Amino acid sequence: MQVRAESLMTLTLTPHTPTVPPTYTIDGDGYEVPTLTPGTPHAGKVQSRSGGLGAAGDTTARYVEIGGTPRPVLSGGLHIPISAPVPLAGEQRNYGTEYVVTAVGSMDDPALLGRRFLVVAVPVKSFATARRLDVIEL
Repeated sequence: MQVRAESLMTLTLTPHTPTVPPTYTIDGDGYEVPTLTPGTPHAGKVQSRSGGLGAAGDTTARYVEIGGTPRPVLSGGLHIPISAPVPLAGEQRNYGTEYVVTAVGSMDDPALLGRRFLVVAVPVKSFATARRLDVIEL
């Protein structure tokens, strides 16, 4: 089952981990942004809602505030191989791993390219075929 799950992971995701202790730099627009260290890219899949909140069969969501803005948490919204490094979870930038979609497969929506997701929870279970991360889109 693990091979089947990974065969559906057609995106390339690049994990970015926060520095310890947290550090920040100023971007070209004068905003303070967290310093993140890019990791080794690996396969992945995005599983997000397709309609309004609470629609039958859709990914469930809760909200967290990032920079004063409520953002939906996509439960199981990002799938990575079980063999990939376990990411850090955090409900604010520079405390959790951020994944960037750096390449899309031939059947993927090209609008996913460049999307960034912050890991807010790393649920675990036995007999896992993939790691299903709770994320917010930044």
